[in-house]
Amino acid sequence: MATPDTSTLTSSAQIFTAYTLPQIRAIHKTLHTQIDEKSARLRTQVGNSYRQLLGTADTIVQMREDMLSAQDVLTHMGSQCGRSVVDNKITGLGRFRGNEGAEAALGQAARVKLLRACGLAISRLLRASTGKDAEGGRGDRLVLAAKVFVLSRLLVSSFGNLKAADEEIRTAVEAAKKSLDGLRRKLVRAVEKVLQKIREGTDITDILKALSAYSLSSSSGTRDALRRFLSIRAEAITYEFDYEEHEKDRGTDNVLRGLELYTKTLVDVQALIPNKLPDALLELKKKPLLADESLRSLEGLRLDIFERWCGDDIRYFTPFIRHDDLDGKQAREMLTSWATKGGETVLGGLSKTLEHISEFKAIIELRTSTLQQWIRNGGKARGFDPSIMLNGLRKAINDHLLQLIETKVAKLKLVGSEVAATLEAWQSGITDRQRGLWDDEMIGMDFSISAAQISHEVVSRVYGRNDAVARAVTGFESWHQIIGNVGDLVEQLRRQRWENDEEEIEDEDVLEARQELLSKDDPQLLHTRLDDSLLKSFKDLDGQLAALWQSRKDGLDNGQVAMYILRILRDIRTRLPKLEGIQSFGLGNVTSLHEKLAAHVAVTPLEEFTTTTLTQKRVAGRALWEGELALPVQPSPSTFKLLRNITMSMGDSGVDLWTPAAIKTLKRVFSQQLVDVWRKELAASNADSDGAESESKEEGEEKDESGETPAEDSEKTPERSKDVFIQWLFDIHLLQHYLSISDGDSDKIMKDLALEILEKTGLDAEAERRVAKASGEYWKRTGLLFGLLV
Repeated sequence: MATPDTSTLTSSAQIFTAYTLPQIRAIHKTLHTQIDEKSARLRTQVGNSYRQLLGTADTIVQMREDMLSAQDVLTHMGSQCGRSVVDNKITGLGRFRGNEGAEAALGQAARVKLLRACGLAISRLLRASTGKDAEGGRGDRLVLAAKVFVLSRLLVSSFGNLKAADEEIRTAVEAAKKSLDGLRRKLVRAVEKVLQKIREGTDITDILKALSAYSLSSSSGTRDALRRFLSIRAEAITYEFDYEEHEKDRGTDNVLRGLELYTKTLVDVQALIPNKLPDALLELKKKPLLADESLRSLEGLRLDIFERWCGDDIRYFTPFIRHDDLDGKQAREMLTSWATKGGETVLGGLSKTLEHISEFKAIIELRTSTLQQWIRNGGKARGFDPSIMLNGLRKAINDHLLQLIETKVAKLKLVGSEVAATLEAWQSGITDRQRGLWDDEMIGMDFSISAAQISHEVVSRVYGRNDAVARAVTGFESWHQIIGNVGDLVEQLRRQRWENDEEEIEDEDVLEARQELLSKDDPQLLHTRLDDSLLKSFKDLDGQLAALWQSRKDGLDNGQVAMYILRILRDIRTRLPKLEGIQSFGLGNVTSLHEKLAAHVAVTPLEEFTTTTLTQKRVAGRALWEGELALPVQPSPSTFKLLRNITMSMGDSGVDLWTPAAIKTLKRVFSQQLVDVWRKELAASNADSDGAESESKEEGEEKDESGETPAEDSEKTPERSKDVFIQWLFDIHLLQHYLSISDGDSDKIMKDLALEILEKTGLDAEAERRVAKASGEYWKRTGLLFGLLV
């Protein structure tokens, strides 16, 4: 159903009479749409009219302001064009043209004023280029300062002979000359600072601008500018390592800066030559100096005013700089020569720095940072083999590391020196005095302190570490810790990776060769030197301790000295490096030391045993013997006391000394000494028996002649002597159990002694077996009472 055309409708009655309800609704909707469209157009038209009205009002206001301004200008022009004013100007112009020298004097005054302005401008530019916030545009300010400096020089030259000039002009020019010399030096220093620094913010553009400023101020060509640049960089590298003259602190940062200056110089020169620097110098002489826009726009010079007072030699002056006096071959020769000398300077400075570093870790860190920096930047310079400098850095560092390893390892001799000093000042009873585990000092200790301190005190007393031993052991522990750290650092070098962090693709063969060189060959060299130095130092210390022992071996206090040296050897051997040639350290003297220790421990118990037991003529416990044939079942009290005394003497010397080897030596030495004194007593007993028998025989013959019967002497009867020998036999069998070792000679002498005494007893084999069995059973029951001997 089509919507009716609303434009043909004339009244609402026509709508309701001519159209159906859906058509009426469509008409209603169409009418509303048309009403909305016409309302929108009306609003737009009203808004446009309002804006036009406002624009017209603004135009009227602006026209009024322009009219007032024009009236002011016309009023001012009228006042300047009065008759009296024009007459005064005509009079002044005539007077000016009449004075011929007035223009020349005015020109000189203008140039003097411009010269002063140039000095102020140079000072301001140099301050801005060297300030803290001078990173951006620093090179441009230097170039502009150089241009102003050239203009100042031209202005000074324009005055020519100053004798005919006015006194004021002459004074001003002379002062400007002196000021110009100072400004030239400041400009040179500012250029040198830019060329010396490699800090953040200094790029190749600043260097190029600085060299341009130097060439412009000194009229130097490309060759001279490059030579000056290399000279400044060489001085900067030397300055980094010249600690004494400049009173600088030695440190690794100086080495890194010196190496960075070296690598940066190679890269910068190749970036400047053969194109950038010549092109920059050519750009400086393309147009006259005063035509430079940066110079004309410089605040304070006012060249738009003073230019007309400058002569043609200034207005049309163009800098003359040789930009084509250096070819590629000459530049390569200059750079190669500088690289050789600069590399020697860097390596020499590195060696000087290393001489004043004694910390092994600091040198390893310096090695890591230095080699990483060279690996990262050394390959950027074209035409130079980075491996040459790398090998030089390695050699300088490795030489010092090897020397430092030898020095640190050689300090092991201080342990021997400490032992020698202790033996030299030895005082028996004082130097060897041991602190007991249960003495008053230990019992009265405040146990609220740290557990580590209490543990250290207990261990020191148990292991006999008195002050004398502790000094030597502490010195060795300090040395061992230092050498252990050195070994750990050497091993750490094997785990380092030497890859270029920059986004550069390197050949795999180069990476592998460098990794092999730095992480295998160098650590192996250091490790070999460390092992060799350790072998030599321990051999020297062993010889030193052996010589000290030999010198005190036969002294009266050799037992105490032996204990002192044994404790030191024990603590050193517990921390020996795992090297095959060191494992026998100190063992050559251990046997001798143990023998003196055993003799010292056994002397007092043996003397007491000799004076009490072996001189007895009767058995104290004879009534305790058992069996049909009465035989002893326990040792004599003196023998028991001998075992107790020897055990107590061992404990007093220190339980830490009695290793299996020491106990074995004690049993061997004590057995030999015991057999010697017992046989001496047997020999004396045999001599007494022979003398008594001959005397008894003579007395018996005399009695027979007189018919008398000899009286019995109970003290000289053979049965009593036999009881003593039987008791001795039991004691010897018991001592055999306690002093038995896996040494055929020691066991043999005890058995031989037992056989000799057995002959004196007159016992048969069965009785001898009973005695041996009884001694064995007694040993099983009481063996733990003398634990140190078991």
